[in-house]
Amino acid sequence: MFGRIKLPKAEVCIDASVALKLVVDENGSAEARALWREWAGAGLRPIAPPLFVFECVSALRRMVVRGDLKEPAACLARDRLLAMPIRLPAPAGLIQLAWDLARGYERPQVYDCYYLALAELRDASLWTADRRFFNAVRRAEPRVQLLQW
Repeated sequence: MFGRIKLPKAEVCIDASVALKLVVDENGSAEARALWREWAGAGLRPIAPPLFVFECVSALRRMVVRGDLKEPAACLARDRLLAMPIRLPAPAGLIQLAWDLARGYERPQVYDCYYLALAELRDASLWTADRRFFNAVRRAEPRVQLLQW
């Protein structure tokens, strides 16, 4: 009997915390960009749940309001983000699984779990720079990777 050959995964899920480091210069940006290049070289396609764009654009706006980023820089970052080749699939069961994961991990909000649910449904790794989220799920979710800098 032959063993089943496990092919490398073709997709990698990224959350807003990693994507923002790709378009705004901040701590961890160099590492995020190196990782992005590594994925491209390996032929991995980045994916994120549909809420990704709204979450990223809201974070950029918050940076402007807080004074961390000037409006023109935020608009440039937004445009760079929108031009990135990130697929936004919404597979059947995404909302229910995200809800169940949020409940199971006792997360007060569901949005982080949408990324985890998508990664699970698509059998992809999930990359985050959100240490709190990573710490909340890492023991039970080996697919979740923390961007470190």
